[in-house]
Amino acid sequence: MKTLIIFLIAFCSLAAQTIIVEKVSGNVEALIGTSETWVKVKAGQTLNGADLISTGKNSSVRLNSSGNKFVLQSNSALGIKSIKKISVKELLLALAMEEIRNVPDTKGNSTSRNTAVYGGSVNKVENELVKSSELGIKKLNGAKQLAKNGYVESAIVVAKETYRKYPETKNLIGERIYFADLMLQLSLYNEAAAELAELKQMNLNKKEADEVELRLEKINQELAK
Repeated sequence: MKTLIIFLIAFCSLAAQTIIVEKVSGNVEALIGTSETWVKVKAGQTLNGADLISTGKNSSVRLNSSGNKFVLQSNSALGIKSIKKISVKELLLALAMEEIRNVPDTKGNSTSRNTAVYGGSVNKVENELVKSSELGIKKLNGAKQLAKNGYVESAIVVAKETYRKYPETKNLIGERIYFADLMLQLSLYNEAAAELAELKQMNLNKKEADEVELRLEKINQELAK
């Protein structure tokens, strides 16, 4: 518990980082702080760790954090706090926290707030779910860009967080195999095995099943050394 508290303190420091928007191309929006309203992002604007940035089709944004530049490509979303290198130890702590968050809450009413209640329109709820799914996919796109730019550990954290917040993205088998491969890249065999074992229980086509089995065999070989 003490270790988790220390990690939370470190996590809060990540949220305090500031990034400058250097260049905007096309439609780029952001959720600032705790606001639920998307606003247009402009060159010269300052973004903080609590902000979420999203790019539309054929759009991109170039960010600068103390000289370190990062370009978020089209149809992607990313929390500013995630654009930072973390250690493997910090990654493992983040994964442990995700496991804790994934424990079902058996207290109180477990009804999702996305259900049609209080006279809400079913069509409106369905539209909200579609938007949620789109944002989840955008976040996975952003996570993949983190990995390609050397932020592999942070990419895995973003992916796991996205699976939790947007459960529909857990059905994107190819994406999950991609992030399991990142774990293998970091020699996190037990963590990758747990992810692949979960995938193995899903309704996979032959190609997907073969890819999962191939990776599990590789893990068993590595652990047997």
